[in-house]
Amino acid sequence: MSTNYLKDFVPYEQALALKKLGFDEPCLAKYSIDIVGETIPHFRYNNRISQAESIDEGVWFNHNLDKDHICSAPTFSQVFRWFREKHNLKSCIMFRTSMEDNKEYYDWLIKGQEVVYRHFNTYEEAELACLKKLIEIVKNIQK
Repeated sequence: MSTNYLKDFVPYEQALALKKLGFDEPCLAKYSIDIVGETIPHFRYNNRISQAESIDEGVWFNHNLDKDHICSAPTFSQVFRWFREKHNLKSCIMFRTSMEDNKEYYDWLIKGQEVVYRHFNTYEEAELACLKKLIEIVKNIQK
């Protein structure tokens, strides 16, 4: 089975933080800590929870209603939509080219927030950094 689809899902650490923030959207997959502590997305399909051969086999389910050691494994797109709709936090990942050395990089922007330009090498690195910042913002609001 190819694991190419894994990059579409928010990592476990952030998924757990989102659960604590109240993320309660139906998702195709869930995280659970297995016997050795490894966390990988598992899909619910054919009324079973297992590793599906593809995300097309999955069904949507709010796993955050389950036990403490289980949480939904949302996609990045789901989470960014949730921040827009629930918390009015609009964000984007931007591709840029440095004027000094003509290097290509990515940055993130959250509307109304100060941007830290760190020049990430990949879109995925910038996406994860943006997500971490969104989680931090909502945590601070909820205090």
